[in-house]
Amino acid sequence: MPVRSDLAVRTKVFVRDLRVEALIGVLGHEQGQRQPLFLDVEMDVLTPDADDLDQALDYRLVGDLAEEIAVTQIGLVEVFAERLARRLLDCAPVQSARVHLRKPQALSNGMAGTEVTLTRAPA
Repeated sequence: MPVRSDLAVRTKVFVRDLRVEALIGVLGHEQGQRQPLFLDVEMDVLTPDADDLDQALDYRLVGDLAEEIAVTQIGLVEVFAERLARRLLDCAPVQSARVHLRKPQALSNGMAGTEVTLTRAPA
């Protein structure tokens, strides 16, 4: 099939149900304690020109970045989600990043969480 030069192709790349043990929470009993977070991450990326991982977004990067953020004490889930989205936008092909984060131990009878979406400003 011939490539149409008049089309700008964007692709959604996602990672679902990523579990990270994070130093997170503002309450006294949460300080210094790792807690599970569950992340769903969706990114709009520029489609690579070739079938080559070097030109694409490697899914493993999402987990690696989340683990890096998880080792620093953070109070709010909103801050964690935004930091991850910002780090993802530092990757060249990522045009927007949506991070949906769930903190299962926040409530005794349910989950709490947040969703943050960041979009690269037009050039």
